[in-house]
Amino acid sequence: MILTLIKKHKNKLSVIFSLAMFLIILNIIGTDEIIDALQSIDADYLIIAFGVYIASILVAALRWDRIIDVTEYDARYGKLLKYSLMDKFANSIFPTSAVGMALRSVLLQKEYKMPKSVGLATIVLDYGVDILGTFLISIPFYFIIREELPKSLLTTFETSLTTIGVVVVVVFFVSYSEHVLRRFGYDKRLRLRDRSKTINRAASTNLGKKFIEFSDTFGLILEKPVIFSNTLFLTVFKVFLDAIRISILFQAFGVSIPFYYFILFDSTWTFLAPLMFTPGGVGVIESGRIALYSLIPNVSTGIIAPVVFIDRLITYWMTVFIGAVLFFSTGIDVGSLRDNMRSDNAKGAE
Repeated sequence: MILTLIKKHKNKLSVIFSLAMFLIILNIIGTDEIIDALQSIDADYLIIAFGVYIASILVAALRWDRIIDVTEYDARYGKLLKYSLMDKFANSIFPTSAVGMALRSVLLQKEYKMPKSVGLATIVLDYGVDILGTFLISIPFYFIIREELPKSLLTTFETSLTTIGVVVVVVFFVSYSEHVLRRFGYDKRLRLRDRSKTINRAASTNLGKKFIEFSDTFGLILEKPVIFSNTLFLTVFKVFLDAIRISILFQAFGVSIPFYYFILFDSTWTFLAPLMFTPGGVGVIESGRIALYSLIPNVSTGIIAPVVFIDRLITYWMTVFIGAVLFFSTGIDVGSLRDNMRSDNAKGAE
C-alpha cells in the first residue's frame, strides 16, 4: 500500500524532498554566513567561470557529434548543441536521465531519420566515453597527490576509482572480445548468458540489461580508433575545463585550491551520479557536493556552500532555463516522450 502510493506520487515527493534538503542545508550552514560570502565574491572570477562553463558545453556537444560519426548518419553540430540543452530541461522534470535521452533520440529521428535505437546508442556511448575519459585522467593525478590527501579524502577517491575501474575492465573485456572475434571472421556472439545460469540470472536484472546494452554500444566505437581517440581527447579537455571552473569559483572567494582536486572529485561524482533520485538531482547534488568538498583540508562550509550554489546556478538553473525555451519552441510534449520511452522498454523486454 505505502510502496504503491510512493510510486504513484514519486515525482511530487522527490520535489518536496529536494526543497526539504535545501532548507536543511541552509539551516545547518546559516543564511547569514552564505549571504556574507556572496557579497564578498570577486565578479571577475565569476565571469571567467561562466565562460569556462560555456566552453565545456561546446566541447561536450562536439564529442557527441564525433560519436555520431560512428554511425552512417550525419548531424549538424548546432542541432546537437540545441538537443543537449533541451536534454537538461527534460531531466529537470523527472528524477532520471531517461527522459532526456528519449528526447534526444526522438529529435534525431525527426530531424535526420535516425532510428531511435541508433540515436539512443550514441547517447549511451557518449555517457560511457565520459566515464572512461574521466577515470583515465583521474588515475595519474591520484598518484601524484595521494601523499598530501587526508585519509577520509583518500578513501573516498580509492572507493570510486576502484569501482569505476572494475566496471571499465569488464566492459572492455566484453566489448573488445566481440570486436576481436569479428576481425577474425567469427560472426557469432559470445553469448555467455547462455552458458551459465548465474550469468543468465545476472543479465536478466535491470542492471544486467543496462550493462549488456552499454557493452554492445561501446563495441561500436572500438571499430573506429580515430574517433575513439578524438572523443577521449575531448573528454579529457572537458574534465579539465570543469575542474578549472570550480577552482576559479573558489578563487572568487579568495580560496586557492588546485584544480586537480576537482578532477578527482569528478571521478567520485561519476560514481555517485546513479544515486540521484530527484529531478535534476536538486537537493541531492548540492548536499552531496558540499559533503565532498568539505573533505578538503582547511576550507570552511561557509565558503563551500556558496560555491556549490553559484556553480549550480551556472551549470543547472541557467542551462535548464535555456533548454526550456528551446524545448517549448519545438512543441514536443514531455508526457508523450515518457509514454514513448515506456513502449520502447516494453518492446525490449519481449
